Amino acid sequence: MRRPIRGTIRLAATLSVCLPLQVSAANIELPDGQGRDLVYGNCRTCHDLQYLKESAGISSRAWGDILDSMRQYGLRLEPDVRGSILEYLTTYLGPNPPPATAAKPADTGLAVLDGKALFGDNCVACHQEEGQGVAGQFPPLAGNPDIFASTEFPAIVALHGLQGPISVGGKEYNGEMPPFDHLSDAEIAAVVGYIRSSWGNDKNRPKDFRSINTDDVKVARENTMTPEAVHALRAGLVKQ
Repeated sequence: MRRPIRGTIRLAATLSVCLPLQVSAANIELPDGQGRDLVYGNCRTCHDLQYLKESAGISSRAWGDILDSMRQYGLRLEPDVRGSILEYLTTYLGPNPPPATAAKPADTGLAVLDGKALFGDNCVACHQEEGQGVAGQFPPLAGNPDIFASTEFPAIVALHGLQGPISVGGKEYNGEMPPFDHLSDAEIAAVVGYIRSSWGNDKNRPKDFRSINTDDVKVARENTMTPEAVHALRAGLVKQ
């Protein structure tokens, strides 16, 4: 009796969920490991990650075919990024994954994290390397007043996502921001700090500006919000 080719079935299933540009409310937690942030940053912008969990166990070649098929839906990966994502998928969602690791220790707020590297792994796919965004879909972070709307607001967006049309600099954007709550409090604070100090944003700091810290992020994380609620919060904070 002929057995179905598992990789082919998974690839077809993957393509079927990638047609619409949408973000599921489901919070899929992937195994911790090097390259995980790149998977979150490049894959969850278009769809949820349920198909990754469902496809766990397929070969490296099958994962490579899936990554290559995403080009027709707009995914563009530099060779080194593609390699890192493929290595993560093969290692942690391949035929022989390692044992689950212990949870990350609680943030102490003392570690010095590379905000630029975190931005590169998690944010560049949509907001671009120079913070210029993508016309009509993902707003720029360079010169964006949202990042100074309040001390906590950028962290709230990063943790809980944002869904709904917005206007930045007189231009409309309607892409959906998924939550990046897999990042630790210290990592969120580091990314926000990097964004606020890059591309000339530091010149736009308000007089009452205060740097965000891990305590701010912890509070923002505990105050759970839907992406739609974050959109409504923005409307009350940001002048159009």
